[in-house]
Amino acid sequence: MRSDVRDGATATLLKIGFAEALAYRGEVLIWILSTTMPLIMYAMWSALAAESPLGTFDEATFAAYFLSTLVVRQLSAAWVVWELNWTIRTGALSPLLLRPLHPLYHFALNNLGVLPFRFAVLTPVVIAAWAVLPELPFHLTATTLFLYAWTIFFAWVLTYAVQCMFGVLALYTQQSLSFQDAWFGVWSLLSGYLIPLALVPGLQRVANWLPFRAMGSLPTEIILGHLEGPALWQGLVAQMLWVAVILGAVQLVWRTALRRFEAFGG
Repeated sequence: MRSDVRDGATATLLKIGFAEALAYRGEVLIWILSTTMPLIMYAMWSALAAESPLGTFDEATFAAYFLSTLVVRQLSAAWVVWELNWTIRTGALSPLLLRPLHPLYHFALNNLGVLPFRFAVLTPVVIAAWAVLPELPFHLTATTLFLYAWTIFFAWVLTYAVQCMFGVLALYTQQSLSFQDAWFGVWSLLSGYLIPLALVPGLQRVANWLPFRAMGSLPTEIILGHLEGPALWQGLVAQMLWVAVILGAVQLVWRTALRRFEAFGG
């Protein structure tokens, strides 16, 4: 019985998330278009590569890299940190705690429900890019496509979990968005979002074992065929280790913060 209720609630919340994306499609579209930094970075780096390749990156490689970065960024995005801050600040968390589904599970389904809309926006962009630049050097095999989808999903899991951890801190501070802002600044530099990590070998050696790459450039490095053998396994293992660590941290922070919330009559 409980499983049936959970399955029914899951399907309903996914539908609600998609319906909200359609209802506020203008705002969602503006938000999507506002996260097109990879296109700006492509213009900058490709202009530099026009004179001579930068390492293993020529114009076509930069185009493929930042097109994939755009896809990864859009499909792994989450906004639960803003939702948690709002529900905690307004007191809306209390009724959520009375529902049969965990509040963080509720927000996760709400976030995932928007993915079809994101796919609809991204598809013409990818098709147009491929039509203009048919020489994009993607390594399209069954294995790389599977690992691309796999690592994007877990990049979303990491993004969502990190935001949950920062969002729950609002139970202590009432406003925790500054933690997310600081994290995003570091993420932008160490995830390969602004610059391919391969162009900065010293930085790459450090970033390989940090969570930022697992949330950013790892899928792109795979689809470009830049990771093989031990390097590929290192990236996959590092990502799964960070999934376990951060999910564990979220559970710990949630339990601790919730006890404080209840103690004050939340």
